[in-house]
Amino acid sequence: MGKMTDLMKRSAPGAPGGAATEARQPPATPQAPPPRRSGPEVRYEPLGDDYYDEQDQERLVSLYAPGSPEAKRIDILRSQLLFPFHGEPPRTIMIASAAPREGRSLLTANLAVSFARGMQQFVMVLDCHLTDPVMHNLLQVPRQPGLTDFLEQDLPVPDIIHRTPVDKLTVIPAGSPSQRSAEILATDKMAGLLTELRARYKDRYIILDTPPVQAFDDPAVLARMVEGIVYVVLCGETDRELALRGLRALPEEKIVGVVMNDMLGAVSDATAVGGSTEMEA
Repeated sequence: MGKMTDLMKRSAPGAPGGAATEARQPPATPQAPPPRRSGPEVRYEPLGDDYYDEQDQERLVSLYAPGSPEAKRIDILRSQLLFPFHGEPPRTIMIASAAPREGRSLLTANLAVSFARGMQQFVMVLDCHLTDPVMHNLLQVPRQPGLTDFLEQDLPVPDIIHRTPVDKLTVIPAGSPSQRSAEILATDKMAGLLTELRARYKDRYIILDTPPVQAFDDPAVLARMVEGIVYVVLCGETDRELALRGLRALPEEKIVGVVMNDMLGAVSDATAVGGSTEMEA
């Protein structure tokens, strides 16, 4: 964890940012997540089903202001993911953060729109924050049927995929409410779904929105199923030790970028995949 720990230290408030790119390993069958470390606690308060409303749509700068400097910075992040310095680009990308309200979900939505705006890229978003999902509101699709309906009720895969107003962008929303998120995500069926999606939709990049690493076990489970992880930190707000603990809970070899977010809804500074971009949510 040496390189990523050094990056987080350099990216602390008042310190310059850095970047890291590591070789990726094939996705594995999920295992039990690592034990929690002691340190700063994370209190999680659910956002609620109507947390993101029409006023928040303007924060989807990749959709509503594609020529803005903010959207261009997200495009840079997309390009860095598509054209890494080493190896093949990850086709399954998990967006993670240590704590709530670090801009993870807005980054997921903006990055997905940026992918879809590309000349050749198709993209699918999976809302894996099953206890407090927001992707259906941000990307304007129904909440269900979705992921939980596939995992618990055996709905066919095509039935849980929803088209969005954005061409080439589809969503698998969270689905019917479930309090067993860690249990149903840590299954061969979930790993098999990602394998099936990669095989069935070979032209598609798959982006997973996940709950905070230090509040839920789900991200540590999902990290073993994806090819790349983008880690989001709210610069100047998130406790450094908390951010490092969240980072250590994820497999270092799969970290393809660290995004240093600013605050309050504009797109701000970020570091990802061997370069510098700005991102905020």
